[in-house]
Amino acid sequence: MAIRREVILPAADPLVAWRRIALDKQLPAPKFPSGVRAPSVALLCALLVLAVVSAVYLGMFHGRVIPQAVVDSQDRLVTSLARGLNATVSSGVAEMEAAAKQVPPGAAPAAEPTTAAAGATAWAGAAVLDAGSRRPVAARGEPVPVANVPQDVPRTTVTPLIQGKEPRALIVAPLPDGRLLAGMTSLRVRPLKLAPNSGQSVLVGLPTGESTVVQGAPPAGGPAGDVIKRTLAETREGRAVRSTAGPPGSALLVVAAPVGSLGIAVASTVSAPVFDVGSPWKGLLPAAGLVVAALLAYLVARRALIRPVRRLLARAKADACGDPGPRPKIKGPSEVRRIGAALDDRARPRGIPAVVLLLGIPAIVLAWSGALGYAFANGPVPVPAQVVLDSENQVTAATVALGEALDGGLRQVTVAAAQGAQTAPAQLKPALDQLVQSDDRYRGAYVTDPEGRVVATAGRDPLRQPEKLPRESGVRLANTGGRLPVIYAHALRPDGHSVVVEFDVPQLADVLRRADGRVRVVDTELRTILDTEGFRAFQPLAGAEAREAATSALQGRTGAKVAGRALVAGTPLAEPGSTKGLRWSVVAEQGVGDLELPVNSLRRASLVLGGAAAFLAVVALGWHYFVLILPLRRLAAAADRMADGDIKTVITPHRPDEIGAIASCLEICRQVRVDGPARLGGAERLRGNTAPPTVVLRRRPDGRKSGARRAGRR
Repeated sequence: MAIRREVILPAADPLVAWRRIALDKQLPAPKFPSGVRAPSVALLCALLVLAVVSAVYLGMFHGRVIPQAVVDSQDRLVTSLARGLNATVSSGVAEMEAAAKQVPPGAAPAAEPTTAAAGATAWAGAAVLDAGSRRPVAARGEPVPVANVPQDVPRTTVTPLIQGKEPRALIVAPLPDGRLLAGMTSLRVRPLKLAPNSGQSVLVGLPTGESTVVQGAPPAGGPAGDVIKRTLAETREGRAVRSTAGPPGSALLVVAAPVGSLGIAVASTVSAPVFDVGSPWKGLLPAAGLVVAALLAYLVARRALIRPVRRLLARAKADACGDPGPRPKIKGPSEVRRIGAALDDRARPRGIPAVVLLLGIPAIVLAWSGALGYAFANGPVPVPAQVVLDSENQVTAATVALGEALDGGLRQVTVAAAQGAQTAPAQLKPALDQLVQSDDRYRGAYVTDPEGRVVATAGRDPLRQPEKLPRESGVRLANTGGRLPVIYAHALRPDGHSVVVEFDVPQLADVLRRADGRVRVVDTELRTILDTEGFRAFQPLAGAEAREAATSALQGRTGAKVAGRALVAGTPLAEPGSTKGLRWSVVAEQGVGDLELPVNSLRRASLVLGGAAAFLAVVALGWHYFVLILPLRRLAAAADRMADGDIKTVITPHRPDEIGAIASCLEICRQVRVDGPARLGGAERLRGNTAPPTVVLRRRPDGRKSGARRAGRR
C-alpha cells in the first residue's frame, strides 16, 4: 500500500510551491538501473561480493602440500614406463603367435623354440611343452617355469612373474597339434636418471601383491612398504597416487600406473618436497583492502560527480519555478559549473572536466589489483629439483620414441626390399599400399630406379627431389630448405632399385608430445626440423636458453635446468644406430609459470581476482561515461549556447534521469527568457503536435479513481 505524502504549501509564496509540485510531476523520476547514481552503486555491490570471493578463494590454498607438478611429472614417468612394458609384451605376443603359425604340423620340436627366438624380442628362454604333462619337449635358453603355465590355454596367454628380483612375462601360445609354445622375456624399463638425494626408485608389481625394484634404492619397510602395496593394489582401477609422512620438509610419494590389462603395475617412489602454502586466513587482508577500495571509489563518485549533479538539479528546479530564494554556489566538474553559470548569466567558469574526476574511480580499483599482483605474483618461482630431473627423463623418453619411430620405418622398408627382391619394381604397388595403410607415420612409399627416379608409388606424392640415393640404407633428411622437412628411410634392393618411405611430419611431432612443453628437433646448425607447435621448417632456433641446451645436446650431453622463466631440457638423438647420422638434438622448453606449483596457483588466483576487479572497474567506467559524462557534456554545450545569447534553439532532454530533468529545467529557463514568467513551472506544455497539454489535476475527495467506481457499479 502506497504511503501518501501531504505537501504543505509555504504561506510566504504559495505560487512558487505550486509550481514546484507541478514541475516535479512533469520531470522524470529515475529508478534503478537508470539514474546517475546507479553505476557507482552497482560497482560498490559488485566489489563487495568480489571481496568475499577473494577471501574464500585465496584461503583455499593453505597448509603443507606436495606440489602437483611433482605428482604430474611422476605420473608422466610411470605412464611412459608402463607404455613401454606394454609394447614389449604386445610385441612378444605377436612374435609368439606368428611363430606358432609358422611351425608346420609334425615339425621337429627342437626347431620350434629357434623359430620363436628369431624375432626382435629378447627371449630369456623358450620351450615346447607337452599338451598333457606340460613337460618340456624341446627348450632353448633358460628353463621355462612350467608351474606358472595356466592349465587351460585356448589362446595366447601372458603370465607376469618375478625371477631373481627381475620382472618377467611368460607368454604361452597353443600349437595346432595341441602342444604349447612358451617363451619368457624380461620386463626391463629404460635407464632413468634418478636424483641421488630423493631416494627415488622404480618398482614393478604383480597382481599377487609381490613387487621388485628395477631401478634405484629399495624403499624402506614399515609404513612406506604398506603405502607401496596399497598403491600397487589400487592400480587395478587405474592410476593411483598415495603419500605418507617422511623426513622434515618432505613426504614419501608413490605414483603407480597399470601396464595395459596384464595386471602388472609400474610404480615410482620419491621423497617429494612439501611446501607450506600458508594460513587459510591469508585472503582476509586482500578482501579488506578491496572493501576499502570499493568504499573509497563510491565516495569519490558521490562527492565528485553525483552530489554536484543533484545540487545542480535542485538549483535548476528553483530557477524553473521562479524561486527568489538564495542561490547555492555550484561546485563540481567544469560541465556542472558551466550549466550553473548559464542559469546565472555569468561568465563561463573553469574547472576540472568530469572525465578526469571519473578516472579516479577505476584508478582506485586498479591500484588494488596491482597491489594484489605484487603481493602474490612477484618474485621467482622455486622449482623442485625432482621436477627438473623428471623433465630431463621426459625429453629422453620422447627422443627414444622418435628414434624408434624412425628406426621402425627403416626396418619395414628393409623387410619390404628383401621380400620383394624377386618382384619387378613396377609390380610392388600392392605391397607399398599395404605398407602406407598399416602405419600412420608414413605419408607415402615408392620405389626408385638406380638413378633415383620414381617407378612405383603409394600414398601421397613424393616430396623428395628425384636424385640418386646413397647405397647405404638409412634414415636421412632430403632438404635443408622449403616448406616442410623431407625425412625418409630407404633400403637398397639387389637389382639397384630402392624402397623409400617418407615420414609424415605431424605424426613425428606427435611422438614428441610425450614431453611437457614445447619440444623441438634441430640440426647441427640449430635449424628447426620438427616442432610440437606451429613452425616454419628450418627456422633458426629462437631463445638463448634453448640454443644453449641444443648446443650442449649436440655435444652429447643430456641435461635440464631452470633458465630465467623457463625450464629447458635437451638431449641428443643418439639411439638407435640407424639415426645417428642425422646429428639432431631434441630440446623441450616449458614456462615455469605453467607448472602446477603452489606459488603458481596463488599467482593465477591473484591474477583472476585482479582481472575481475579490473573488469568491473572498466565496466563502471564505461557505464559512467555513457550515462553521466556524455549527456552532461551535451547539456553543458547547450547551456553555453544559451549563455552566449542563443535562446531560440530548443534544449531537448535525451535521458529520463537527473540530467534529463536538468535539461528540462534549462529549457523552461530558455522559454522564460523568450516568453516571460508565464512559462515557469506549472505552465501547459505540448508534447508533439497533437498530444493534449500537460496539466496538474486536483485529487478527488474520496481518493478513488473513476474507473474503479465504474467497475464497482457493474
